[in-house]
Amino acid sequence: MSLHQPVTGACIWRGTDYRDPRDWVYTLSGEALADIDRAVRRVRDGGLSLDEVTPAVFDLPALAGDLRSMAGILHRGRGFVRLQGIDRARYSDDELGIILWGLGSHLGVVVSQSQRGDRLGHVQDRGEVGRYYGIGGPIEVHMDPVDVTGLMCLTPAMQGGATPLMSSFAVHNTILAERPDLLPVLYRGFHYGSETVIRSDQPAVTGHRIPVFNFVAGEPDCFFLPAAIRGPNGEPREALPAIEQEAITYLQSVAGRPQMKIDMVIDPATVQFINNRVILHARADYQDWPQGDRKRHLLRMWLMMPAWPRRPPEVQMLRSTDRAGGGIAKAEA
Repeated sequence: MSLHQPVTGACIWRGTDYRDPRDWVYTLSGEALADIDRAVRRVRDGGLSLDEVTPAVFDLPALAGDLRSMAGILHRGRGFVRLQGIDRARYSDDELGIILWGLGSHLGVVVSQSQRGDRLGHVQDRGEVGRYYGIGGPIEVHMDPVDVTGLMCLTPAMQGGATPLMSSFAVHNTILAERPDLLPVLYRGFHYGSETVIRSDQPAVTGHRIPVFNFVAGEPDCFFLPAAIRGPNGEPREALPAIEQEAITYLQSVAGRPQMKIDMVIDPATVQFINNRVILHARADYQDWPQGDRKRHLLRMWLMMPAWPRRPPEVQMLRSTDRAGGGIAKAEA
């Protein structure tokens, strides 16, 4: 399929297509919530580690059909799903982490998000420059270098902090219609690297360019991570040509248009999964609570989907993977 023509399919949508949350939110039934509660107690009382939490351990019979439907929506549908109805007050932070892990285990393989080997990341302002999920404030349009990202809210911000979602190939089609001269730049892509995720014995920057828009085994595939194009101080590692800077800026401006995005507000104990191959996301600015123990806090999970076509090495940034062909290998002590 040529990228020089509009892309079609269920993953092509605009925010105006999903203004009614009833079109994309799963409200968990009483039976599903009871299954989740039993599964949490099984893990907690059995003293199991997260790596021991499998679909068999975290058995969810009342949700089995919905989980299959969600997997289909993520892969060949709109590319995002949201679950709500879990009682935040009923569970500790650790128990909510078990729930996120258990749900994710039914969809894919949980992989590490950093060289520390953390498979449940904490999205909170810790001043970690170079990692989107360790800083506060607004975050630019991007995707995560993994098949699926899962999020669960533990503590919302006092104000703001919505997570806008955009169809990456709706953005592609808009650029094709308005600025087709920029698409060859985005097809060619960029060199990527990050000192925080690539081992010291490897080159700091990829020797190959990764296309922003591409197809893998006939399926649409987007890769756009501006922080990994830039260096640690926020400046390009080498001065990008003006046309490349313009292409990046234009893509981000299109994605940020109100009609293109859904401003997703993730409430406490709400769960969201997104397909990074077809969805871009960002974060609106926010104001934290003055109490230090009430800082905005989300749990993040990375999933690889073994049933999806494997990205070939020339369209991947990370050379050392955790498992299932993705994630970040834990650094050796």
